[in-house]
Amino acid sequence: MVTMRDIAKHAGVSVATVSHVLNSSRRVGAERKERILRAIEELNYVPNAVARGLRVRETRTLGLILPDITNPFFPELAKACEEMAQSLGYAVNMINTNDLEGRMAGAVTQIREARVDGLIITSAAEGNKVLLSKLVQEGYPMVLVHRRIQGVAVDTVVADNFTGGYSAARHLLSLGHTRIAMLTGVAHSPVIMKRLEGYMKAMQDAGVTIQPEWVTSGYGKYELSFHATENLMRLPESKRPTAMIASNDISALGVMDAAEHLGICIPEELSLVGFDDLFFSAMKAVQLTTVRIPRYEMGQMATRLLIDRISRSGPPHPIEMVLPTTLIIRKTCGATNNTFISK
Repeated sequence: MVTMRDIAKHAGVSVATVSHVLNSSRRVGAERKERILRAIEELNYVPNAVARGLRVRETRTLGLILPDITNPFFPELAKACEEMAQSLGYAVNMINTNDLEGRMAGAVTQIREARVDGLIITSAAEGNKVLLSKLVQEGYPMVLVHRRIQGVAVDTVVADNFTGGYSAARHLLSLGHTRIAMLTGVAHSPVIMKRLEGYMKAMQDAGVTIQPEWVTSGYGKYELSFHATENLMRLPESKRPTAMIASNDISALGVMDAAEHLGICIPEELSLVGFDDLFFSAMKAVQLTTVRIPRYEMGQMATRLLIDRISRSGPPHPIEMVLPTTLIIRKTCGATNNTFISK
């Protein structure tokens, strides 16, 4: 565990000065205080009293770190974590990172200071590898869910996003589409990378060359996906997509509204597949073909794995659980003759 002595050495100050900052027991100059706070963040310091408390007793509380609580994907996953935890006698504290790079370290420190027995992290990214590896070295109970990080030896629960991307593209190819675009999402998300890899492999297997313009980002957001779709529909007719795969269902809504704005009919002139199968996807006015991600089951399994780790009843080595995805066919996909009527 990182100590106040480590912080003092890193910041170039005395241990007493670090103690004054941590305990607000004496005023410390702004420049030295900033160096200390920066060292605390860089070294992922948790106060000794808290660390001692984590080692000697359980609080029966778990920490849950989410990337975007406004995304309907995550409330259902969080609900599953909470319900499973409650059934096993635990409470859950949640914190939202807004999917901002650099926010994870602060979130981990904040929620650990609340004296939780372990962490469920849904917002991991490659940039968090060093931080997560430090937690693993400490032996801190932790489970990654939804997003996996290669090279971090920790229990992980994910969906089979590669197969999801592959099946989405294969479905469109089977309908005769060859000009298939993909709207990706958050750039640093391993989930998006797997979905993109699946799409690319399906296109490769079909002998279809992917044009660079066909892979663009809507960042998983409605408005940005709306504008990205407008840009795709302005491509020369020979390159203009007749089908699209959106990185999530919110992005797919942006595609649908952009198509309507441009006078393009779905599925007659543009076919569309989303991801996640959120609650609105089955609505009569939407009827979105989408890849279902078993988020409730993922939350349940991650919580159970974490509690097993806390109680030391889990398997001796980290495990990875990969849950299957399901293509849900509704009404936003249709056959094509690869022609497009310019509006």
